[in-house]
Amino acid sequence: MSHPCQLEILHHPPTRAPLSAPPLLFVHGAYAGAWCWQDHFLPWFAARGYDCYALSLSGHAGSAGRERLDRLGLGDFLGDIERAVGQLPATPILIGHSLGGYLAQRFARKHAVAGLALLGSVPPMGLVNSLGHMMFSSPHLLMGLNQFQWHTGAIDFDPAVLKQLLFSTQMPRDRLATFAARVQPESALALAELMLPQPWLAWGIPEHVPCLVLGAEADRVIPAADVRATARAWGVEARFLPQLGHAMMADMGWESVAQHLADWLQTVAPGAE
Repeated sequence: MSHPCQLEILHHPPTRAPLSAPPLLFVHGAYAGAWCWQDHFLPWFAARGYDCYALSLSGHAGSAGRERLDRLGLGDFLGDIERAVGQLPATPILIGHSLGGYLAQRFARKHAVAGLALLGSVPPMGLVNSLGHMMFSSPHLLMGLNQFQWHTGAIDFDPAVLKQLLFSTQMPRDRLATFAARVQPESALALAELMLPQPWLAWGIPEHVPCLVLGAEADRVIPAADVRATARAWGVEARFLPQLGHAMMADMGWESVAQHLADWLQTVAPGAE
């Protein structure tokens, strides 16, 4: 594991009477940063009384380590979550998207959490099935992603590819451009680790951890089978939201994701209303 570096943690305290509920810690997916939660989810939940935090993993967005991003592995990112949790006022509910959902699951296997919400999450066994799904269903999108990751094409992410890969057809051009301007390559080491088959990580899941598993019906990255596999591992039913792409926290229908999450929080977070 690399030497710990300075972490960016965005904080949105409650903007109404605070709830006696655990803090919410949002963990982003690959190619992103804490910024992906900032426009919508952080203020939306803060306005409902939640104490909200969003972490940028090492080498991402405002966290240090970009110059050695490709040498940062999953262990480093798990260490980031542990360090972030240690700075919070209480044991949080982890809310992870894609890679962030995978990391949240790994973290919850060894550390106490107040709950786990997994949005379009990489399943416990890794990305093998997702890669095969993309190779057969949308190889041009996988090629565009690889060109961006390895700088074999344009330096910037092709907006047309990004829209098909992550969003619904309703995503307007200006919002897409704002998102595209912020994305970044991902750690080569972390991606390689996720590609290794890890079937044993679907076993030994902690009992009595409240868990929500949400999938997007228009997701081109994480297939429905992977969403269901994640739900099975945690002993819950997967829920699928229509007309949403993989980046569901930033897509046009993000409010439906937030409302599903808020409804679930009412059942698991003391004081939520």
